[in-house]
Amino acid sequence: MLFGWLLLPGMVVAQSDAPLRVELPAAKDQHDYNMAPADTMGLFVFYDAGSISADTNRWIFLHYDSNLVKINTSNVFLPPTTDFIASDYSDGTLYLLMQKRIPKKTPPRTFIVAITPEKRTLEVSEIDGIQANDLSGIYAAGGHLLLLATGAKSDLVYFYHPSIHKLTTLSDIFSYKVEFRTADTAARRWLIGLHQISSVQDDLFLYEYNWTDGSGNLVRFPQQLPDHTNVLCQTAHAFPLNTDTTLLLGTYNKISDRQSVNLHSGVYSVLFTRHQFDTLQTYNFTSLKSGSAANTPNANLNLQLQLGASVCTSEQYSIVSEVYYPDYSYTYNNHYNDYNYYSSAPTTVFLGYQFVNAYITTFDRTGHLLWDHYFPLTSISNMQLGPVLHLSYIGEDALIYYTRNNRLSSTLINGYETLEKLTSMSIETMSTRDVVEYSDGIGIQRWYGDNFIVSGYHYLRNRDKSTKAKRYVFFINKIEYR
Repeated sequence: MLFGWLLLPGMVVAQSDAPLRVELPAAKDQHDYNMAPADTMGLFVFYDAGSISADTNRWIFLHYDSNLVKINTSNVFLPPTTDFIASDYSDGTLYLLMQKRIPKKTPPRTFIVAITPEKRTLEVSEIDGIQANDLSGIYAAGGHLLLLATGAKSDLVYFYHPSIHKLTTLSDIFSYKVEFRTADTAARRWLIGLHQISSVQDDLFLYEYNWTDGSGNLVRFPQQLPDHTNVLCQTAHAFPLNTDTTLLLGTYNKISDRQSVNLHSGVYSVLFTRHQFDTLQTYNFTSLKSGSAANTPNANLNLQLQLGASVCTSEQYSIVSEVYYPDYSYTYNNHYNDYNYYSSAPTTVFLGYQFVNAYITTFDRTGHLLWDHYFPLTSISNMQLGPVLHLSYIGEDALIYYTRNNRLSSTLINGYETLEKLTSMSIETMSTRDVVEYSDGIGIQRWYGDNFIVSGYHYLRNRDKSTKAKRYVFFINKIEYR
């Protein structure tokens, strides 16, 4: 394990001339801060500082450089109860999506905060025409933005040109849920995976949107194997290879074995060239070399899983498939009913999604499987579905890592070879005398190069001070992998 931390004896220290950790005081058990990285231009921490008038709140933006040294403070003025939704960094500009969600049928107010760190400029613009109260994501590429609204039954995609303030909506097709969205900057297009939720089979489509002329192209994913077996492409990630060709990787299920829309029996690869799909290449989970839960080769496992991280080098394209099951507890309340009969009424309590294991599958540019890795997951339970494992390439080696409570675990592999066994270490604090009473909202993301950010909330007690000397903070740790 070669993650370098601040003030950690015996380990490699990521920096020696600047802070490796930032702490900001927070209200007890509140998540008051937001953070958005801007690659080598540093990162921004921002929060709602409160009302300055009946219709205006002041937001404070703190700009830290790549060594976590604060270099600038800015103010932004927005309507009260405006929420930060998401951010993305592209071509030297950090885009923040903000929305004031208004109840009932009144349209929300949507804002884009565009920050250019190198010029130290910050601009706020309001987008007219967005009706959705459930914006969930912003994705930037080539000076163009894709905004995603995630509804309970269906999703909605907006395309926005900030320079000309032009907004269009992907709404002239069937009702859909968005499976993936990828920017192909060379061809100036968005590649969007759409599930047709009104269909019986929940078919998956690829939508190409050219942001230069606004044209679109919709193609259904292949539904048969070369032996004419009917399959259902469940999930996907897209990897543009050149202006003509895209590699798509995902999971599938044989329709004949399918019992629900969320069952998966293997992974597939398929090339999309000049607006047409090639033949599917499929790999059943039981046929993978690194590990399987079945004894019969090529049997369908019909796993319940989510497609997680995707990452690539120039020659390796990897996806993570995470297996889980919903966990419940059952209790019985014994009582006499209105007719004086003794009965036992069951009560079901949802305990969260219990994650079992993950499959990491890696392909070459032609869609052929290079290697796979079976990663067991133990004692990981989340109340909401979301990626658990992170995957990054350090040169040609694959770094697998995740956070749980106040610990960071990782392993390094190369193909079928394990270079570093799975190890775990505590997230370091500002002082070796600090004791973490509990932590919340801990997350990790790659920042720039081989540098990573770990952030979240710590409730701390210092051993050298009285028991009342406790503090609740939002923290950011910079670490480096060497």
